Amino acid sequence: MQGRLKERRTNWNLMVIPVILLLSVISLINLRNADFYSGDIYHQKQVIWYLLSVIVAVVVAALDLKIFERMAWPIYIVVVILLIATAVAGKEVNNSQRWLILGGISIQASELMKVAMILLLAKVLRDSHRPEYHSLRSLWKVFLLILGPCAMILTQPDLGTTLMVLFVATIIILYEGVRWRSLFVLLGVILLIFPLSWKFGLIKEYQKDRVRLWMNPEQFKWDPEAKKLLDKTLQPEQALWAIGAGGFLGKGSFQGSKTRLRYLPEMQTDFILATYAEEHGFLGCALLGMLYTILFLWGAYVARTARDRFGVLVAVGVTAYLFIQTAANIGMVTGALPVVGLTLPFMSYGGNSLLSCMVGIGLLMNIGLYRGRT
Repeated sequence: MQGRLKERRTNWNLMVIPVILLLSVISLINLRNADFYSGDIYHQKQVIWYLLSVIVAVVVAALDLKIFERMAWPIYIVVVILLIATAVAGKEVNNSQRWLILGGISIQASELMKVAMILLLAKVLRDSHRPEYHSLRSLWKVFLLILGPCAMILTQPDLGTTLMVLFVATIIILYEGVRWRSLFVLLGVILLIFPLSWKFGLIKEYQKDRVRLWMNPEQFKWDPEAKKLLDKTLQPEQALWAIGAGGFLGKGSFQGSKTRLRYLPEMQTDFILATYAEEHGFLGCALLGMLYTILFLWGAYVARTARDRFGVLVAVGVTAYLFIQTAANIGMVTGALPVVGLTLPFMSYGGNSLLSCMVGIGLLMNIGLYRGRT
């Protein structure tokens, strides 16, 4: 009986591999098509990142999970050092200082912090696990570990990644268990972070503009001084037109509107879904949605069946990370959320983002196959 259960669990975990492979193939084909509209060669660069990321994911899946538990602190410290180095000597692109050039490679420490934070919180909360729920007093050290990197990421500025790290960390803490009174206080503090950051200038003016335009673009319609501000709505507006133009079956590869898609300066990253939707329509988006749903359900299954507390919390964190970032990107592209600069996992161009996602998949595969080896 136990052998059959183990075989079923192994089969379920191995079945997700074709899902990842299919997402990878769709991503590379879609980036090739996006290059047709933009005249770039992003898909060629992404092939290299995919090869590297898959190798890293396989290594992560094969190693004993306890290695990552022991290395959680060193990994976190290294990424914090990279964040500090980025603030001091990072490369500035589009008024943002998010990249550190080391040996000719652009490192985005904020992306790496997503996984580093998950590993560290899983270790710290496992070590401090108690039968009763946590209070805010027992979690003050955990909050310091979260707020320090978030403050550095916010000043780059990178509002999207800051919110991602905060949300994923909050979900891990809530899963571990927090007293009701402490829960309300915690949620109140989280809700205060945004208005305080807004008031004291931690959120930059262009980021505020995105939120204002998302909430009420009509208020700027008759103001001549707001023309430049209104132009910033063009990107999400053109994304919606592209999605609608795809119809049910899509226009086909290289059949999208070059004029419309050229208005998407981030079509290879934040707005990659717009290119895909115009070419493949509702049917293609439904396929993509099904693949992501299988991925999220598998992550939830891994978290539910893991027998080691560290593995459970890592699985919860990785699944939350992939789900929230996917939902946030789709919300941005469809206009349901303001633009905050988050990529679509596995689909968007970006080596650091892809590497973080693949490390997360490797961790889930590790936990799913071995359940911590304890």
